[in-house]
Formats: sequence, structure tokens, C-alpha cells
Amino acid sequence: MDYFMAKNDKQLGTCLRMLYSEKIQAHVETIVNSKGKIEFHVRIAASEDMFKKLKERYTILIS
Repeated sequence: MDYFMAKNDKQLGTCLRMLYSEKIQAHVETIVNSKGKIEFHVRIAASEDMFKKLKERYTILIS
């Protein structure tokens, strides 16, 4: 998985604020999942190590 998945507006806001604080621009894609619910897939251009670090941080922030 090469994107951050936000399942609601609060998670999307948290993700975008986290990326903004790191001065990283993101591309947000809106998806309708198999259950008919909206998900936001946030993609960034970053190295694999940086993405992994940010993914761990995001997971902690939304838990």
C-alpha cells in the first residue's frame, strides 16, 4: 500500500495536517469501496523510508 487511507473527514484532516507540517504536498483521491462507503487515498512523492516513517506516525495519530 503506497498511500494513506482516511475513512472519514477527521482522519483526512489529520493526515493532511501531518503532511503539511512536514512541508509535503499530497494528492487526494476519493474512492467508493465495495461497501459503498467513501474512502480517501492520500498519495505523496517520498522515499520508501520517509513514507514508512510517516505511515507509522499517521497510524498512531488516528488510533
